[in-house]
Amino acid sequence: MPERERLPDTEKSNPRTTNIPELSTYEIVNLIHSEDISAFRAIDGTTRPISKVIDSCFKKLMMGGRVVYVGSGTSGRIGAQDAIEMWPTYGLGKETFDYVIAGGERALTRSIEGAEDSRESAVEMIEKKNITANDCVIGITASGRTPFVFGALESASKKGAYTAAIVNSRNSPLKEVSRNVIFLNTGEEVIQGSTRMKAATAQKMVLNIISTSLAIKLGRTYGNQMIHMKASYNAKLRNRAVRILAQRFDISVIEAEKRLKSHKYNLSETVKELEQVKRD
Repeated sequence: MPERERLPDTEKSNPRTTNIPELSTYEIVNLIHSEDISAFRAIDGTTRPISKVIDSCFKKLMMGGRVVYVGSGTSGRIGAQDAIEMWPTYGLGKETFDYVIAGGERALTRSIEGAEDSRESAVEMIEKKNITANDCVIGITASGRTPFVFGALESASKKGAYTAAIVNSRNSPLKEVSRNVIFLNTGEEVIQGSTRMKAATAQKMVLNIISTSLAIKLGRTYGNQMIHMKASYNAKLRNRAVRILAQRFDISVIEAEKRLKSHKYNLSETVKELEQVKRD
């Protein structure tokens, strides 16, 4: 088998972009955009396995467990971003969504070369997170074969946790340590091996789907609105909370702001009060 065929899909050279340095700026922009469309198309055909992952994670959350993302480099940062944003958006902290990234917290702001190759450090980090059978651990890797991610999923699986993987290459060995594998067929990158592009875009979309769906199932929305967001954080969020209350309960902006202030900008508590008023 030729060496190229043994490469992960994301490491192969893209035949459509080999002459990209010769193009005009406008042509480069259009070429990158046309390639990015495949990141969206990669979600097609994966909605069923994504749904299985969501349902499995929801069961674990109902048992008091957590969703823990694991990755290295760009994939690890995407997982961290998704987990961190669940607190201001839905009031779900590390007790519900957490992350493990190769190289530790330093890797969030700079590249820690070689960290992705250590299965041992992954096992140590899983131990520090006190992973149990109640947890759900999701590995994210474009190549589908990152040793750090493999080690983390293997360790979590031995502890009885539900494990899943999000990959961008076929025939990932992570299927050996994952209950479900979501394969995102984004193909070759515009710049060979630059998986922060299409592969990462598709990964982020899947994490958005998973975490948002879980927040909805956990009752963290009121219809399609965020009632557990931290409205006290800034003026934008306070104004959004006021608009939600005014719209949902058909009250004036002035009354909505007054009610919200009385609950120290706790939107969910304000909603409970107005629901009670409506019932009475």
